Amino acid sequence: MPHNARIHRETSSPPADKLPTWLWLLLGIATVALAANRWGVALLGWIAPVPFLVVARRMAGWRRWLVFFGVTCTAGLLATAKIITDPVHPALSLLFGIPAGISIWLMIYATEKIRRAKGELTAVYAFAAIVTVVDWFGYSVARQGIWGTMPASQLDNLPLLQLVSLGGLGLVSFIMAWFAATVAVLIGSDQRRRIHPHLYAAAAMITAAHAWGAWRLDRLPPMKTVTVGGVVTDLGLRDGFPSREALARNVDELFARSAVAASRGAALVAWNEVATLLMEKGEEASLKERAARFAREHGVDFVMAYGVVLSRAPLSFDNKYVWYGPDGREIETYRKHHPVPGEPSLRGTDPIRVNARPWGRAAGAICYDYDNPGIVREHSRGGADLVVLPSSDWRGIDPLHTLMTRVSAIQGGFSVVRPVRWATSMAFDQYGRVRASMSAWEDNDRIIMATVPVGQVPTLYRLLGEWPPLLCGLFLLLLSAGAVRSFVRAKQAGKKTRHDRVKQHFDIKNKGVEILYYR
Repeated sequence: MPHNARIHRETSSPPADKLPTWLWLLLGIATVALAANRWGVALLGWIAPVPFLVVARRMAGWRRWLVFFGVTCTAGLLATAKIITDPVHPALSLLFGIPAGISIWLMIYATEKIRRAKGELTAVYAFAAIVTVVDWFGYSVARQGIWGTMPASQLDNLPLLQLVSLGGLGLVSFIMAWFAATVAVLIGSDQRRRIHPHLYAAAAMITAAHAWGAWRLDRLPPMKTVTVGGVVTDLGLRDGFPSREALARNVDELFARSAVAASRGAALVAWNEVATLLMEKGEEASLKERAARFAREHGVDFVMAYGVVLSRAPLSFDNKYVWYGPDGREIETYRKHHPVPGEPSLRGTDPIRVNARPWGRAAGAICYDYDNPGIVREHSRGGADLVVLPSSDWRGIDPLHTLMTRVSAIQGGFSVVRPVRWATSMAFDQYGRVRASMSAWEDNDRIIMATVPVGQVPTLYRLLGEWPPLLCGLFLLLLSAGAVRSFVRAKQAGKKTRHDRVKQHFDIKNKGVEILYYR
C-alpha cells in the first residue's frame, strides 16, 4: 500500500476504534450510573448514551446483542441502587433498574437498526425522537415521574429548565439526546465531516436555550406575595406503628409548630404528608374539629395532611388532607391521586380543584401526585397562583425529589411549597427559584417559612402541553411507514425476480422441446 494511502486511511478511521469494545461497555455503565440520581454528575448527563451508541455499531448477531442487554440492565441497576437507603427495600432497585436497562437497550437497538438502514444523519434525529417519546411515556403514561429521563440530571441547571415552560420536559430531552447522538457519530463514524453542521446546530441550540433561560430568570414582574408555613414531623412508619401515646404527642407538637408558623406571619399553614395517623375511623371527627378551631383562632388557611388506617394486615390507609379557611370552614378534602407503586393507600378520584382565597388562587396535591404532569396542567389551567404539596421522602432521593418539583412550578407558572418528612423541604417561585429551604438532617424547629409570589406567569406549556413528543412520535411514525413501504417493495421485487427466473426456465425448456419435435 502506498505511504500516502496508508496515512489517509489512518486519519479517516473513527476515533472510537482506538478503544476495545469491553472498555466502551464499561464506560457506558459508568456514565449512565454516575449521571443519574444521587451524586449525579450533571455534565455526564449530556453524554451518557454516547458509549452505548458507539459500541452498538460493533454488535452483530443475537449473542452480542444479548451481552449488550445484560450490560444495559447492569447500568440501570447501578443507577437505581443509588437511591436505596433505609427504609426502602433493596428489591426496589430490581423493580425500577431492570425496566430502565430494558428501556436503554431498546432505544439503542432501534437507533442502530435505523442507522444501518437509513444512514448516520437519520439515526441522529431518530435517537433524539426516540428518547423524547420514551421519556414522555415514562412520566405521562407509565406515571413514573421524571426518574431515569435525561433531563433528570439537570435539576440544578435552572436556565436550561426554563424550556419546560415552552414544551414541557420533552423539549429538554430532545436537545440533550440530539447532542449526544451527534457526538456519537463524531467519534464513531468515518463520516465525521457530514455531521459537523449538525453538531454546530445542536451546540447553537444549547447555547440559545441557556441564554434565553438566563434572560427569563432575570425578569422581575411585580407581584403580590403570601407567607406560607410548612410544618414537618419526624414520626412515621419507619419502625412500625407508633404507640397511641406517641401519636398523641405528635399531634400536639404539630399544632404547636403550626401556632408558631401563624405567629410568624403565615397566611397558610400546611403539614407534611401523613403527618399523623389515626388508628380508628372514629378519631377523625375530633381531629377535624380541632383543626377547624385552630384555623379560626389563628385566622389562617390550614392544610392538615394525615392518614386513617383502614387495615393493619395487609396495611391499607386513607392518605389525604383537609383544607380549612380562616373562618374554620372546610374548603376541600383531597385524597392522593397517584400513590407510589406498592403504596397501600386509597386512590383519590375526585376532580382537581383550584380554590379562590383572599390572597390568590390556590390548589394542593400530595407528594407523588406531582410526578404526574397531568395534575400540573390542570392546576395551571385552573388559574392556580400557589400549590401546596405535603410530601414524604427518604434519604436516597433527597433532595432530588423536591428539586423535581421546580420543573412543575416552571411548567405551570405558579409557586409551590413542599413540606417534606425525612428530606429537604423547599419553596419555589414561578421560575423554579428556591425561595426557602429546610433540611430534615439539620437541627431546626421543623418549620419552614416561605414568602412566595402569587400571580400566575403565562406559559406555552399551559396551552399546548407536551407538543415535542407529539412531533417526535409523528416523525418516528413516518420513518416506520417508509421502512414498511421499502420492505414491501423489496419483497414484491423479489417475487417478480423469482417469477421471471421461473418463466425464463420454462421458456428455455419449452424451446428445447420444440426444437427436438421439429427435428
